[in-house]
Amino acid sequence: MKEFNYHRAKTLQEALCWLRDFKGDIKVLAGGTDLVVRLKEDMVKEHHILDISGIGELKGIYRDEGYIHVLPLTTHAEIVESPEVASSAPILRQACLSIGSPQIRNRGTIGGNVGNASPAGDSIAALYALEARVKIVSCRGERDIPVEDLFEGPKKTVLSPDEIISDIYMPEMKDDVRGIFKKLGQRDALAISVVNVAVKLKFGSGSKKILKAIIALGAVAPTVVRARKVESALMTVQIVDFLDAPDFTGRLMNICGTVREEVMPISDVRASMKYRRDISVNLLYEGMLELLTGAGR
Repeated sequence: MKEFNYHRAKTLQEALCWLRDFKGDIKVLAGGTDLVVRLKEDMVKEHHILDISGIGELKGIYRDEGYIHVLPLTTHAEIVESPEVASSAPILRQACLSIGSPQIRNRGTIGGNVGNASPAGDSIAALYALEARVKIVSCRGERDIPVEDLFEGPKKTVLSPDEIISDIYMPEMKDDVRGIFKKLGQRDALAISVVNVAVKLKFGSGSKKILKAIIALGAVAPTVVRARKVESALMTVQIVDFLDAPDFTGRLMNICGTVREEVMPISDVRASMKYRRDISVNLLYEGMLELLTGAGR
């Protein structure tokens, strides 16, 4: 492992000063579950490491005016254990529970998972479905963008070298909203997603109609993708008639099958392109079946 200069920031302002001073030659360390591995394998070109793990103002979960805020240094384990997340953003809880081992969840942070910009990042698909927004800060000021606008490609974000994520927040899920996260890995645990799917549905009065559908899939394109054709098809469905139809499951599978046209997977060591397309349909079908029959929250 090559030598590097280590800096430990105590405050957000101090971290921003380091990022400004060493712009383009400094790497941020939060939980370290990815960066430490990359350092050991000499895959980091920067000469400075900025440890932000001790910045208290970047940790925590709270509600404010109909939104739930999950600050970037909050660990996956803290998200899983949070009653606020369980009641207001259960899709995110399900996604974080699927990440790695208990040890990884106790170290890895939501900000690190998002900032890493992996197309297979489990929390990212969940945040898409939850319509999350990201606050980004630097010494030059701050900006606020939808999470979907953060990513440019695998491991690439719109963050400038002197910027850092300071907040991730999303609307609280109400009683008329159901959501679910599903993932397939090569093993039952400790596996990177072959495909992951996050779904959020908003129902009309009496759950007779889907007023809004958001479906996000990970590990099927250079970034997480929205299945907008499937979303549009679901909003034409009258739920009662749909569920009572004798060919209900077949009709639902046909709608979910549209997702094949929206994903752009590759073949790699984890799965072939065809397998990922097939699994995208199957995972989405399983999730939709649970949500429409009332099993999901």
